[in-house]
Amino acid sequence: MKRSGFEINQNVAVAVDESLPFMGYTSHQWQRQLIVVSGFAAKSNMLEGLLTHELSHVYRSQTKHPSHNHQIIAELVTSFISKHDLNEDYQREILRQVINHIQDLYADDIAIKILTAEKSDSAYLERLGDFFLDWIRDEPIRTGIIRKDAWMNASIMLNNCFAISNMQRHAIPDRGDRAKMRNEAFMRASSPVVADSFSYFNTFMVNLKERISGVEFQRRSEEYLSRFLALVDIM
Repeated sequence: MKRSGFEINQNVAVAVDESLPFMGYTSHQWQRQLIVVSGFAAKSNMLEGLLTHELSHVYRSQTKHPSHNHQIIAELVTSFISKHDLNEDYQREILRQVINHIQDLYADDIAIKILTAEKSDSAYLERLGDFFLDWIRDEPIRTGIIRKDAWMNASIMLNNCFAISNMQRHAIPDRGDRAKMRNEAFMRASSPVVADSFSYFNTFMVNLKERISGVEFQRRSEEYLSRFLALVDIM
């Protein structure tokens, strides 16, 4: 990261949690940042990419990028939970995931630049394409619990959108149009309003600006979250 111009000047610790069901996360602790890696990620060939991604979150926090301003993020979460009466655990969890997509896009702007600088560009970009392909689901959830299904399927659409937008943002090849076809299968099996909304979120994610003030970031994030909750309400 230092060689690429993204030197970390904070104390960082890394721990492995064998029971963690997802790849990893970063949390701020007293006088240090803690990166927690799942047991399966520690044994995978994506460990280097995961650590670079998490260190990119640390760098964004260190340089006070609005996307990693803890006060802005906390205010967004608190405001939308209160305003929209989001009382279910799954609603709050999905809301945080929706915000985290923005933070991950900004972290990946750094991580992908570093990873491709250290590797053969084409080979590593293909690996990243396969990684993002695994994010994309081709079938909606249908449990019969209408409200929860709406939230879950809107979340899947946004996960798909995040992966595809990240690939577009960094010119990561979609070999054989596999990501595109998998997402199109999801859209065909979903409510038409999901497909109509995909274009907005895709444009939003692809066009996120590096240089953005805290005020503009908060305004654009509020619009983004409002569009997501409006989608859930009409599904």
